Amino acid sequence: MNRWYFSAALELVIILGRHGIRSPLNPPAQMAEHSAQPWAKWPVAPGILTEKGGRQMTKMGIYLRRHYIQAGLLSGQPDRDATVVQFRSDSDQRTIASAEKLAEGLLPGAPVQIEHRPIDVADPLFVPVRMDLGHPDRALAKAAILGRIGNSPQAVFEAHRRQYALLQHVLFGDQPVPAGKQAPLAEVPGLGQGTNTNLVALTGPLREGMVLTDALLLEYEEGFPLDQVGWGRVTRSDLTELLALNALNFDLVQKTFYCAQAQGSNLAQHLRETLDQAATGQSVAGAIGPVKQKLLVVLGHDTNQINLAGLLGISWTFPGAQQDPVLPGGSLVLELRREDDGVQRVRIYYVSQTLDELRNGDPVDAAHPPAVVPIFIPGCSAGTPGYDAPLSAFDARIEAAVDPRFVVPGSS
Repeated sequence: MNRWYFSAALELVIILGRHGIRSPLNPPAQMAEHSAQPWAKWPVAPGILTEKGGRQMTKMGIYLRRHYIQAGLLSGQPDRDATVVQFRSDSDQRTIASAEKLAEGLLPGAPVQIEHRPIDVADPLFVPVRMDLGHPDRALAKAAILGRIGNSPQAVFEAHRRQYALLQHVLFGDQPVPAGKQAPLAEVPGLGQGTNTNLVALTGPLREGMVLTDALLLEYEEGFPLDQVGWGRVTRSDLTELLALNALNFDLVQKTFYCAQAQGSNLAQHLRETLDQAATGQSVAGAIGPVKQKLLVVLGHDTNQINLAGLLGISWTFPGAQQDPVLPGGSLVLELRREDDGVQRVRIYYVSQTLDELRNGDPVDAAHPPAVVPIFIPGCSAGTPGYDAPLSAFDARIEAAVDPRFVVPGSS
């Protein structure tokens, strides 16, 4: 992905990935309450990885295999490499299937086991709120969000009125909103009870803006004809503009610090223990995978990536997106590196194909590499290329951010 790999010995790589392209989570009939026309039909049920999403993950796996062979992490012998590569996914179809497809490209022909809980059984590594892990204070979570927005969801809506007006145009064109339909600009913004992945949920246009924009983006990424993407009323630049509504939801509901603590402490702690295990060469309770592993793939959701970002205070972006993009198949990558001076350091970056590359089904290879965005970790990164942080400083950062009440000790 970039020349930084070759400035130090890689001891462990952790890929915290999001599943590939899926269908919208909400049924078309439900979303049609907010549009003048029916939504385009998908070839799979809501929330399911598509064939294109599977191909996307396999292509990324092929690229990663070639890259890590060149970096000296893998041998290039799939059966041999399978003994040092571990996969852990959440328990729903799109994450399990994404991990399987990634493994097909990364370890072609080798036997691979994807570690996961029985399908649709809640896993505290990915959805601790669904299990009420640590009994988080939902009132405190709501207060933490309100305290960031001047106690006024309406003020947040007004700050994004241009994007909501654009969304309403896409949904209804220039015609009056038909009777029985709900327009984003006519709803009342607020905060409500959270769901499976969050303590607090945005309501009114703040929620619908995220849900409906996500559906439009997925139509574009899946490669629907342009006259079907937003009924032909949304341009490529419009999609970048509308991404602000997704970024808004993630920033408030997933990245607000207390929310990130309750929702992300368990995963962050186990990732830290995994890095420490690799650094010492000694088994550490709570580490994901065995001591000998060199590459760990943790396949979850956009929420997991943003929760970790909230805990660490990190951000990233690249052209064509808004702040903290979490695109299908994109990953936060953590590298444990041993420099020439013997110091072990951690580097974090975000890697993904762009929106247009996802839509076009572009190859992922040396001639068409994914976008790679280095990330600075406040409080521990250095000002060197790659923003490397001493492992000791990274550990201290995690320790200060994680709340033990929201951690399952020992085995992950």
